[in-house]
Order: sequence, then C-alpha cells, then structure tokens
Amino acid sequence: MSSIFEHFQTHDPAKVALTDGERTVLYGDLLHEIDTRVDALFAVSCLAIALDNSVSWVLWDLAALKAGIPCVPMPPFFTDAQLYHSLQAAGVTHTLSPEGLRSIGKEGEPPLPTGTAKVTFTSGTTGAPKGVCLSQKAMENVAHSIVEVLSDEFVGTHACVLPLAVLLENVAGVYAALVAGCTVNLGSLHNFGANYENLHAHLKNSHATSAILVPETLRSLMAQIALYGPLPDLKFVAVGGSKVDPKLITQARAMKLPVYEGYGLSECASVVSLNTPEHDKRDSVGHVLPHVQTRIEDGEIIIINPGFLGYIGDERSGPFATGDLGTLDNEWFLSVTGRKKNVLITSYGRNVSPEWVEAALLAHPAILQAVVYGDAQPHLSALLVTSAPDQTHNAVDAANASLPDYAQIKDFRIVPPFTLENRTLTGTGRPRRDHILNLYIQETTDELLRSTC
Repeated sequence: MSSIFEHFQTHDPAKVALTDGERTVLYGDLLHEIDTRVDALFAVSCLAIALDNSVSWVLWDLAALKAGIPCVPMPPFFTDAQLYHSLQAAGVTHTLSPEGLRSIGKEGEPPLPTGTAKVTFTSGTTGAPKGVCLSQKAMENVAHSIVEVLSDEFVGTHACVLPLAVLLENVAGVYAALVAGCTVNLGSLHNFGANYENLHAHLKNSHATSAILVPETLRSLMAQIALYGPLPDLKFVAVGGSKVDPKLITQARAMKLPVYEGYGLSECASVVSLNTPEHDKRDSVGHVLPHVQTRIEDGEIIIINPGFLGYIGDERSGPFATGDLGTLDNEWFLSVTGRKKNVLITSYGRNVSPEWVEAALLAHPAILQAVVYGDAQPHLSALLVTSAPDQTHNAVDAANASLPDYAQIKDFRIVPPFTLENRTLTGTGRPRRDHILNLYIQETTDELLRSTC
C-alpha cells in the first residue's frame, strides 16, 4: 500500500473525509469506497475523469491511483477539440462521466512513460495541449511536503474552489488535505457562479479553514468580503497560477484574509515553493518545499528533481528548465520576475518582463486585469480591464511612479474582461498573451486601415 493510503488509516475513523452536500464519506469508510472502485476498473488501461467537483471524482481518482491505472482529468474549461486531443494523445480506454464508466473502444497499453499515474494537460493556446506525465511518487512528494510545512494547527476543512482537474487542487489541495486528516468539502463548481460571486457564501457556510485560489478568484473574494464581512474560520489561503503583486497580498491581509503566495509547475506535480505563516517573505513566491532541489542558471529557475516522467511521446529525465526568470536567496526563498519567453526588448535595448509591470498595475484596485506589450517599440503600452474607467489614468500614474522610466506605461487601452469563455484566459487565470494581442492589436490595425480608406 502506498504512503498516501496508509495515512487514511491513521485518522479518526468517525471523522468526515469527503463531503459534497449530497454525499459524505468518513475516514473509516474511505479505503473500502476506494477498493470497491478499484474492482470496477479491472478492464481499464487508462481512465479519463469528466465529472464536476464531487466526492465521486475524488474516489475514482484515488481508485485509479491505487490500481496503478493512469488517470487523465478532463478540465471543464477545455474546448471539444482540446478534450478530443487529450483522449487520443493519452490513449484513454475508458471515460467516467455523469453517464457512468464507459469504454471508448480503444485497446492496449496507452503510449505513456512507464510508471505514469496521472496525465495533466497544460491549458494550451491551441487544440493540442501538452500532456505532462507524472508518477505517483512525484505527487505524493508534493502532498507530504505541504503537510510538513503547515503544522497541525491548519488541519480543518479544505474547500475545493478550483476544478479538481487542475493539478493544484487535485494534489496540493485534496491529496495534502487527506494526508493531513482534513475534511475535504467538494461543492459543485456551478454553485460558485460564473464569476465566483457565491464564493464567500460557500466558504462561510462550509466553515472552510483553507482554500486555494488563483489571483482573479482572490480579487473576487476580496470584493465580496468588502460587502459581506470577514471569514473568521479561514486560517490559510494559498494563491498561485500567476504573479501576484505584494501590494495585493497586503490588501487581502488587511481584510483579514490569511493569504500566502506560492509557485508551481505541472512538471513538478504542482507546488514548488510556498509562503506560510512560519516562513513568509514579501516579494517572494515562498520557501522552496522540502523535497525540491533548485538552482538559478542564467537568470532562469531550474528544478533539479522535477519528478515528472516526460511529456506524451517524449520521455525525459534530469533537471527541468522552467522558462521562468527568478532569484533564490540564501534562505531558500524563491522570487519569480517573469517568463523568459515573454521578455520584451524595447527599441532602446531595455529588457522588461511584462509580469513585473502588470503586477504594479494590478496593485491598484481600479485595474482588474492587465497585459503589457511593446516589443521593439520605444515605450510600453497596456491593455487594461478596469472597474472604474475614470480612475484608470490615476492608476497608471501610480504604477509608473514605482517603475523606472523604461518600464513605464506611456499609453493604454481599456478592453473587455479576459475570461475563459472568450479564450483570453487559461484555466489557471493566466492571460493568453498571443491571443489577446492578436485580438486587440489586430483589431486596432483594422480600424485604422478602415478609417484611411
């Protein structure tokens, strides 16, 4: 029996392990529920899970893990083309959906690296997202490290806010919570509302003590707290998915939200570093987790022991170049300064990470979203989503005051919100830069051409 399952037997058997409002499973019954599903997977070679967040999702996922069957979570924000590509690329033989467990007609061993326990697909900007193959040990290492850096004081009720198909919630949320002995609350994603406008009510009613958010969800929750008051039960809220300006963390904490930024990668089975109440440093994405070995090479973050087995069709081993620029101090706090491939080089020869400038813009409450551009241009520009158009100039001026001249925004344009629905956001809340710039910069060019005709 693997270590993650051994932990289930050490917890109070009468304590609730999983609940979703319709079904509850106690720790004393958890292994039996998992084993029942293991038996049902006897003919399955590779399982895809296409369910809403629920107790059933977790039980089938754990059953596949225990049975040694590769599991492929299907993100609810994928297009039909992306879902089809994921099923075909991973060699899925059976799918689990609201209609039940069904064969899709494929036979034989899936084309995955030996030892693959889970295939997580990156959000992608096309119909062909990349499949990251993870071992069971890699995922368990993350879960155990998170439990190690958070004391028993934080054992309580973990509310699953992100889709379970997102590795951050699946491993850093559910697996870590079950190892620690938490109650995992698994409300349907539909209950949160299209823009998570019901998140405050869910966290309050479930008496959640921990949750994992992406920056956009944090902003939504902060707005709700301003309306409905604090959430005193919350003890720890991890925020990741994209860069968060330290000022936003400060604002959230002023609202009595115990928010701590972290950093992770699919190739590392989610979390690499995490700020905690015991180890917390401003301007960092946290203390490197105990199991992680890392270094900085030519300004890029290198993970020496990433734990992943490679991509579908491309087995790999050894250190992993993350593509993220950053620094590592002598206390093992990691800072991320931008994406290597996103670096803008102005016509003056200045290198600027757009994430740095965007973080300064997002520190102002009037700016909800920002994408900075200006490669090969004399100055930087921005596409902004704002809650108060009349305050946008002041917000940009405030951001510019904290930036050197070469990184300041000289002009901007207010645009509609970036969302999953209009394909301008990834599933973890990162802006799809190429798509956004093609959409709005090309639109502007077309308008200029029309006006001169």
